[in-house]
Amino acid sequence: MRTNIFKITFLVCIATAAIASCSSSTEQKAVTLEKAKVNVEEASHDLDLARADSAEYANYKIESEKTLRGNELLIADMKDRMKSGKKESITKYKAALDSLDMQNSRLRNNLKMYTNEGKARWELFKANFNKELDALGKSISQLAERNMNKG
Repeated sequence: MRTNIFKITFLVCIATAAIASCSSSTEQKAVTLEKAKVNVEEASHDLDLARADSAEYANYKIESEKTLRGNELLIADMKDRMKSGKKESITKYKAALDSLDMQNSRLRNNLKMYTNEGKARWELFKANFNKELDALGKSISQLAERNMNKG
């Protein structure tokens, strides 16, 4: 009888341990599942932000390419319209146009080579690029005005 009580007690202890481990395992699974849900939500949010950033960059790139192409056409037109005059002034004018053309090409290359490195880097790139693009546009306009005033 004592053996039976010992066996029953032993089985009850094992059953209690099994039940306790199952409930604790269920609680751990619930916590793990909740963490996984949070991670999925964060990843989904990050993906949405990345898509938005990518779309913003694509639109920005298209608009910038239009501006760069316009600069390129304007420079080519200015080269075609070089007025006759002193050889020295024509040489300086052509050199200035070539320099502006190289700046335009450098900006186009920077735009093509940009890789997404986060929101802060993107904002910095965009601000610097806009500043350089505006300065180039002003330089082209000033050179065109100077040439028109001379002729």
